[in-house]
Amino acid sequence: MFIVYHSNTFYMLKHIIAELMESQSLQNPLEQEVILLQCHGIAEWVQIELAKQLGIAANIKFSSPSTFIWNLFTILIPGLPKDNVFNKDVMTWKLMWLLSAKLDHEAFGLLENYIANDTDNRKHYQLASCLADLYKQYLVYRPEWINLWEQGILIDGLDESQRWQALLWVALKENTTNLTHPALHIANLYKKCKSILEHATECPLGLPKRIFIYGIISLPPIYLDILKALGNHIDVHLMFNNPCRHNWHDIKDDGCLDKTQNSKIYYNIKQPNTIAISKNYQRLYDPFKAGRSQERINPLLASWGMLGSDYINLLSQCDLKEVYAFVELTQDNLLTRIQRDILELENHSKVTNSSEEINNSIGKRLLNIGDRSISINLCHTPHHEIEMLHNRLLDLFNEDLSLVPDDVIVIAADLDIYRPFIQAIFGNTSCQNYIPFSISDCKISQENPVIQTFLMLLDLPNSRFTSQNVWSLLELPSLAEHYGFNKEDLDFLHHWINDSGIRWGLNNNNILRLSLPIIGQNTWQFGLTRMLLGYAMDSDAGDWNGVLPYNESSGLIAELVGKLADFLMKLDQWSVRLSTEYTLQEWQPVCREIINDFFVQNTKTKVIHNFIDQKWRNIISHGMQAEYPRVIEISILRDKLVSSLDKQNIRQCFLSGYVNFCTLKSMTSIPFKVVCLLGANDSAFKDTTVPMSFDLIARHPACGDINSRSYNRYLFLEALLSAQKYFYISYISRSIQDNSLRNPSIMVSELIEYIAQSHYIAGDESMDLDCSAERVTEYLQIKHELNSFKTGSYLKTSERQSYNSDWLRDVSAIGETSKYFGLPLPPETLSVITLDELIRFYRHPVRAFFQMRLGVNFSLELNKLSDEEPFVVDYINNYTINSQILNRLINDGDINTLFRKFSSAGVLPYGVFSHIYFAKQAQEMLDLAVKVKQYLQPNRSIEIDSIISGIQITGSLDHIQDSGLVRYRPAVLGIIDGMTLWIEHLFYSLSGGKGESHFFGRKNSAWHFPPLSLKDAEKELLPLLIGYCNGRSSPLLLLPRASWAWLKACFDKHTNAVNWDHEIQVKAQMKFLCSWQGDYRMTGDRSDPYIQRVMPTLDNEQICYLQKLSEQYYSPLARNNLAS
Repeated sequence: MFIVYHSNTFYMLKHIIAELMESQSLQNPLEQEVILLQCHGIAEWVQIELAKQLGIAANIKFSSPSTFIWNLFTILIPGLPKDNVFNKDVMTWKLMWLLSAKLDHEAFGLLENYIANDTDNRKHYQLASCLADLYKQYLVYRPEWINLWEQGILIDGLDESQRWQALLWVALKENTTNLTHPALHIANLYKKCKSILEHATECPLGLPKRIFIYGIISLPPIYLDILKALGNHIDVHLMFNNPCRHNWHDIKDDGCLDKTQNSKIYYNIKQPNTIAISKNYQRLYDPFKAGRSQERINPLLASWGMLGSDYINLLSQCDLKEVYAFVELTQDNLLTRIQRDILELENHSKVTNSSEEINNSIGKRLLNIGDRSISINLCHTPHHEIEMLHNRLLDLFNEDLSLVPDDVIVIAADLDIYRPFIQAIFGNTSCQNYIPFSISDCKISQENPVIQTFLMLLDLPNSRFTSQNVWSLLELPSLAEHYGFNKEDLDFLHHWINDSGIRWGLNNNNILRLSLPIIGQNTWQFGLTRMLLGYAMDSDAGDWNGVLPYNESSGLIAELVGKLADFLMKLDQWSVRLSTEYTLQEWQPVCREIINDFFVQNTKTKVIHNFIDQKWRNIISHGMQAEYPRVIEISILRDKLVSSLDKQNIRQCFLSGYVNFCTLKSMTSIPFKVVCLLGANDSAFKDTTVPMSFDLIARHPACGDINSRSYNRYLFLEALLSAQKYFYISYISRSIQDNSLRNPSIMVSELIEYIAQSHYIAGDESMDLDCSAERVTEYLQIKHELNSFKTGSYLKTSERQSYNSDWLRDVSAIGETSKYFGLPLPPETLSVITLDELIRFYRHPVRAFFQMRLGVNFSLELNKLSDEEPFVVDYINNYTINSQILNRLINDGDINTLFRKFSSAGVLPYGVFSHIYFAKQAQEMLDLAVKVKQYLQPNRSIEIDSIISGIQITGSLDHIQDSGLVRYRPAVLGIIDGMTLWIEHLFYSLSGGKGESHFFGRKNSAWHFPPLSLKDAEKELLPLLIGYCNGRSSPLLLLPRASWAWLKACFDKHTNAVNWDHEIQVKAQMKFLCSWQGDYRMTGDRSDPYIQRVMPTLDNEQICYLQKLSEQYYSPLARNNLAS
């Protein structure tokens, strides 16, 4: 018997299955129960729920409808192959061959645009894949077309593309026959099998005793025909989650509510666990009510339920038994009201043209303030959505102690967007706020690094072999272990790769294959040659054949170069091999060979290696089964492998004590107390795949077809019905770039509109319908602040309450002004200070406090390698080059050798650009060298050992000349250089020096201090020593850029004091703020990590304090600087 069970709750349908299994148990305890599911993701949930009710749930076979139907065919028709030769994978290979053979036929002229200029056959493969998928749909949803095409008959009413599709299908069938494969498919088998089932007097052997169909939104018509015929021999129990108890299969027509009671049995159930299923069915309830008007049809069901209405329409055409087991919804909140309206096919929206009714909202229903069973949350970014979701879930767990994490499901149309933010927020919180979570539907190709690396290796023929891409291969532990690299080795290699000038390109041959010009530098071969030369000779000996040795790869550590050379050699070999076309049989062993050449083999990696190899062999076997005769490129096999892997998700069970994150399709037919929908924007449920222009099903739809639009809408309906207590929706309401409005999904808009038109808030009874609707809309939409540290977010009365204690500290600090970093540390007893320590301190006093006193270093090394050859020399290399040019010019050396050195090291731009760059730098350094040489004299060193205010200062001063100190640097000088020279000049004067001190830099920048007496030097040094001692207990807020920018803009050289004139100070203040903020040319002080830690924000009082310090410490430099 074929019986359809209708219920509005998934739990009831599950309960009916359990009751049937228990009350009508199978006679043979070893007989398998068979349950057909839409996706295997819900199989665990069904089995767990059945076990809860039955005590044990074992020996249950879960299957998809398509697999079950084909297995049924193999039972009814002896000799039918176990595998369907008309599956998509095999058809793709056959069609790929047929397309190249049939394109000369005039009927296929329409396809020329699809596969024009197809040099590597990828377009042929992609078109063949699309056609295979299309024919697969025709076989199931249009079997009559296939049968007529095979008879040489074209269908009236179809467009011109039918002609070549029919010819291609006939050719495909003939090709299958020529390969000695039975040309049997579902389109020509289903009528035969249906006839066998309808005319058989006894149940055919091999059939299960009964089957259950659960959680399937819709079945193709031919599947229903076969199942109906199967019901003549076994019990077929189809569980349909019906959102409405009334006959709504044609709700757009006026006659949709006519009673059609053909052998239907009805149950009215108030408690979901009180139904008793037996063979003696009784009619308990007639759900149809006479006199209901079409105007009262529920608009949400009419908009979202098209797929379900088509399904009911198909079921109504079958002569079957129907059991109605609807559950009364007894709670009275917004969510239950909406679900009840859909259940009863009622429309409570108040829309009228009557002037009397439009002026008040009395006819609407009261929406209680505090009812958040449905909430629409407006956020700014995906990160913000996850943050607000986390707060809301903590809220719910605090309010409802019966809720546990596995009562919550979080669904998203595109889970990949949210995955990193889920990990960051849910996985990085305090213990008291931690919520166990699990992310389902993770594609194995995205989560497993071995698979990602394998796919990168398959793409070697197209690779530019950038330093970062090759390095990402070396970072994989399995690959690094195979070549003998440990973590310390990789640290060395990372440094060597960057310093040796490697940027991209494996070698010159690789660059030629990419049709790019050979420059002979910055390739892996170039860098490897430098490393090998560094083992054999020193760079001071000059270059060898235009390549400069790399000194750091010498000594015992040079073994790493050999390992790297081995790895690069394998990359080169496989790049060449994979660039060649082979037959499928020749491609078959390639996967295992790549695994053996690049990955370590052990028990941990064996499983994933076998998985990759099995996927690879399946692809090859499908092509060999189709007997594809031509050679193919690796790109086709790689595309096929990626497609196959993308369909393979990492299966994670629902309801395992975690809040589950999944896609919308995965949660079909699973009820949860809390259902959360993320990313419900207008683009979330749109079909991004445009049907091919020759898709005849899309151009000529019929009842029972599944299109993405109706499917997505029905999934949204099921998500709403799955929620038992709370339905939480969030979407991005404004653009993070320009704050422009972004719209929610049309389904969300329809839901808001229906609620607003059918409800009013207490006190709004006298408002007109539009005003009360606006008030309800405002209440439903919770607009979250972008900044989580708002004070109101931590109030218990706030609907946007935050539980992040990290932000709470910032909230507490709002309004407070601090002139220094917290409380000072206990003072140190400093009896000795070195000159180097004092200079280091005043180069960056705030940084010195963290590093010298706290032992904290915020400077992080950048791990990203450069992928571009030096079109422009970076700052560090530019400084190095200028330093060596300047020193060589000062010492009257030959700078041409320097040019060869830097060029052979791969530091300079290629070709003529290197000459232009080097000449420009040489001229600029020559100007500086001429100026410096005027002051250079024979120099000497002196030891510093002075005592000031009980503190001993020790150290040495080098390069002292009779005329004083001369310093130079190939950079534009700033306050740091001035402070360094000032401190040296004071100690030089303190040691009896009578000369001047000079510091020369680029672009005529300079510092020049006059001779000082011993007394004056000691007087100037004392505040610096006091500042040093205090600065080791609490940060001395001298900002390297902003503080000096302000003083320089307002210091009057005539009065040797700060000019406090208002106009002068306004300009100086602007200089201060510009240097604090920074711009595209320079980084501001606010970006300094040490200053950020001390002063995350800046107010007027702090600015005054900073200017006071600037005047105190930098005025002596400005007053004594003689440089113009």
